[in-house]
Amino acid sequence: MNKKNAAIYCRVSTEDQAREGYSLPEQQEKLKDLCKYRDYNIYGIYEDAGISGKDMEHRPQFQKMLESVRNGKVNVIVAYKLDRLTRSVRDLEILISELEKYNCSLECAMDDINTSTANGRFFVRMLTVLSQLEIERVSERTKFGMVGAIKDGHIPVRKTLGFMRKDKKLIINPAESEIVERIFDLYYKGKSYQQIANIFNDEKVLNKKWYDTTILKILSNPLYKGDFVSGTRTRNPVLYENVVEPIISKKLWEDCQEQTRKNTRNYTRRNDYIFFQKIICPNCHKIMACKAPGGSKKKYIYYQCNKCKTYVREYKIVELLIDEITDIIEYDSIVKKHFAPLLKKKLENTNELLSKELYILKDKIIRLKDAYLNEIINLSEYKEDKTYLENRIIDVEKKIKEEQELEQYNFTFEDIMLKRDIESIKCFINPFYELNFQAKWDKLSVSEKQELITSYIDSIEVIKNDKDIKIKHITFRKTFIEEYANIFNSGGINSNQEIKANDVPINIEVSAPMTREEIKSYIKKLQLNFPIDYQELKKEQINDQEFMLKYSKGNYFNEPFKLIPILDKFKITNYGLIEVPVSPINIINVDI
Repeated sequence: MNKKNAAIYCRVSTEDQAREGYSLPEQQEKLKDLCKYRDYNIYGIYEDAGISGKDMEHRPQFQKMLESVRNGKVNVIVAYKLDRLTRSVRDLEILISELEKYNCSLECAMDDINTSTANGRFFVRMLTVLSQLEIERVSERTKFGMVGAIKDGHIPVRKTLGFMRKDKKLIINPAESEIVERIFDLYYKGKSYQQIANIFNDEKVLNKKWYDTTILKILSNPLYKGDFVSGTRTRNPVLYENVVEPIISKKLWEDCQEQTRKNTRNYTRRNDYIFFQKIICPNCHKIMACKAPGGSKKKYIYYQCNKCKTYVREYKIVELLIDEITDIIEYDSIVKKHFAPLLKKKLENTNELLSKELYILKDKIIRLKDAYLNEIINLSEYKEDKTYLENRIIDVEKKIKEEQELEQYNFTFEDIMLKRDIESIKCFINPFYELNFQAKWDKLSVSEKQELITSYIDSIEVIKNDKDIKIKHITFRKTFIEEYANIFNSGGINSNQEIKANDVPINIEVSAPMTREEIKSYIKKLQLNFPIDYQELKKEQINDQEFMLKYSKGNYFNEPFKLIPILDKFKITNYGLIEVPVSPINIINVDI
């Protein structure tokens, strides 16, 4: 009688490698002993290392073994346990049918399995059902554990720009988070993926090559707004909200996604139209397309609705919006430039995280050297990685120095408000106040004007009757409104209100409430720069909702500039009034 040709099959997954008796050498040894006992001729040994038993298609050695069975070279397959071959009921049926077709049997050393009889095949099927049940239970437990880990900040992602690990949790990396913020800000202001990549490559940001696809991946990653999506490659991805500290606001993230959708519909982003994708058609309420005639009329930019052919000229829109534009320039140059960065710094304490990042980078250089000396990496790889880490260390050390200088300077909210009021007073006493801001607007390039409008305005709805054009409504961007409210609530912006003083309506700036002690200190600092006057106005109630202020003008050459609600035991009692000289010759230029 001829000996049977046996194929020994061994498999380990990552989990199995840690279990006693499941290693490949251990399986081989036991199966060779079994073949010797059965008097089988060992045709070949097939091993799949570190591969799951969920399916048969993705195991190269298993498929090679089946090919030997089909060619009639193997009469029996010998495995350590049934789950080494498969854990799927469906795959088991396919396997048994295949083996029956080619007169090949199956034996397992630890399960006492024999598929040559009907009872044997039934027993095999029952074992596989139990095996599949176990793998599904393990999968459920794994998913449950993953949900808890994700909600606790243990996010299963590779190195992500702007984040770092601390106690296995994902936290903001202050040395990189500003790069992420800048990417979103540049895109929000009108830059394309490629333009941002070009800027970063020119500036050698992080000393790496930037691509438009890299920028796209960052802008579309919900992790930057604090959310994580699990199973993105499956049919049922799961969203976990607010699992990490966000680098940018959810509104800014959503605005950028909406901007991407608009760009996709319009195919290209143009930098030669100030109100690109901003003008709403007065008839059909669609976004009007940008148009520019050629030849000598090329400078006459206009916006036209592709549906109803209504058009408006760009210079007309600028004329109608000049008041709003000057307000935006004032806010951008005086308030946002100074107050918003300080407010952000006050809310973040980055020194500790920066020091940790610096320690990690220096430790990586030490480990990199060890890897080179132990011939794990070559000289070229060592030099390249070392240069990258050294440049990162320089960036982090620079950031630490900036933080230390900021702390030493002790810049306070009051300093910023003082700076803002000084700039405002200079504008207030200048008879060409509006012209100054208009001049700033005129000096901007077309792309700079577009960037300014894009930063603050979402859409402009116009009304057109014959040749007459009016602005019906301006929708400001949500992120601007959120930022404005944040700064206003912190005392960084004065509101412009109409009040009654001696029955005469007056338009005046009104600040956040202050105590008398705070006002006294503030006035002293302001008087170092201007010969201002200050007086307290009594409040006379007209009815339940209206009141009037008793105002007696002091110096003839002074004009009311700012009203300060006086806070007394959490109630507004009276108002303090700051008066400034109308003649600009009294300005004392002092930098704060």
